[in-house]
Amino acid sequence: MEKNLPPIGRNLPRFSLEERDRRWGRLREKMAAGQIDCLLIWSSNATYNMSSANMRYLTHTDSTGVCLFPRVGEPVIYSGYLHVYVYQTVMQDWVKDIRPVPSPENIIREIKERGLERGTIGVIGFGGSLARWYPEIVPYGAHTRLLKGLPEANFVNASWVLDELRMIKSAEEIKRLDEAAVLAYAMFEAVVKVARPGVKECEVWGAMLHACVGNGGEDTMIMLDSGSPPLLHGRMSPATSRPLKKGDMIITEYHSNYGGYTIAVEHTFSLGKPAKEFLAMHRVAETAFSHGVSKMRPGAVYGDVIEAFRSPVREAGLAYVEIGICGHGLSSPEFPSTVFGGEGGIWHEHGLAQIPVVKLQENMVFGTNMDVHNPAWNANTGIMLGDTIHVTSDGPRQMTKIPVEMTVI
Repeated sequence: MEKNLPPIGRNLPRFSLEERDRRWGRLREKMAAGQIDCLLIWSSNATYNMSSANMRYLTHTDSTGVCLFPRVGEPVIYSGYLHVYVYQTVMQDWVKDIRPVPSPENIIREIKERGLERGTIGVIGFGGSLARWYPEIVPYGAHTRLLKGLPEANFVNASWVLDELRMIKSAEEIKRLDEAAVLAYAMFEAVVKVARPGVKECEVWGAMLHACVGNGGEDTMIMLDSGSPPLLHGRMSPATSRPLKKGDMIITEYHSNYGGYTIAVEHTFSLGKPAKEFLAMHRVAETAFSHGVSKMRPGAVYGDVIEAFRSPVREAGLAYVEIGICGHGLSSPEFPSTVFGGEGGIWHEHGLAQIPVVKLQENMVFGTNMDVHNPAWNANTGIMLGDTIHVTSDGPRQMTKIPVEMTVI
């Protein structure tokens, strides 16, 4: 398979052609059932390249631009950059036809040449659709020109199709997530090794990122806060140059990324003995983690799983920024995902506060989120706990070796 690729392609995380054919076959079955003649899949490098998840799932490239994916025939990728598209052709062997400049006129010309100008065209934006974390986006100007240039075509929203297909992971995807889990542990170890009084917060952040990228991973999300006490949940970059102090807490939510696949971790560190209030919150979070994860089995009602995570926190009289689970794979959140809402929660009208009617299935993968605080003590600080769980026929499997307990350094 790889002998026809140059060294750059052979030295990257790869999926087989059999995996490609599995994905394309399943997608085309759904397209036939929905009488969709072709798809236009928009892609962006936003949110740590997670907005290219649909493109990457189908083409093995995270190219910024658009993919024309027909029900019959070979797909075309219109890459966003003249100086980048050439690399996309040598980094993978799934798609042979990669072209620069994703202009609507080029796409319209190709659709007409394939005789699909009166067909049904499914549009898939980048960003979230069913998960609804960041809004699904299709470039307005480009879409307007497509409508004008293809007046007899029937454009339909098809984003849900790939959301559904990506929900159940294949054996090759699980293997890739397990490889990402190794990087997640290396990022955890980096904090344990580097975080000391006098070390800058940005040095800890940098050590985590190096542990991922320096071991073959990709740029990835790190949210972190430190202090005595830290603020709720953690924050995105930039990290501060504030030196850590004895007695500080470090709370972090981060992703490792290997070949585009992400493992989610939330963890709390203490530089020295933590205050009893933090230990009490963490014990509740550990109970919630154990109780919720134990329910994550094939056939479990999704709403029952969410309630299992929430109930220990509610019964302890605590509150939370996030409690629940997020679908994980090429992006986060994937469908289904629920972390907000509920008694003691926030953003009750947000899409991620909704509880869809669905049952867990084998080879679903979820990040778990326990971001607990005690408003009766201090409403502005809290702890974080979470790991990624693989739903197997034998029950839930924690994908990393990171301890559930708070780490005291």
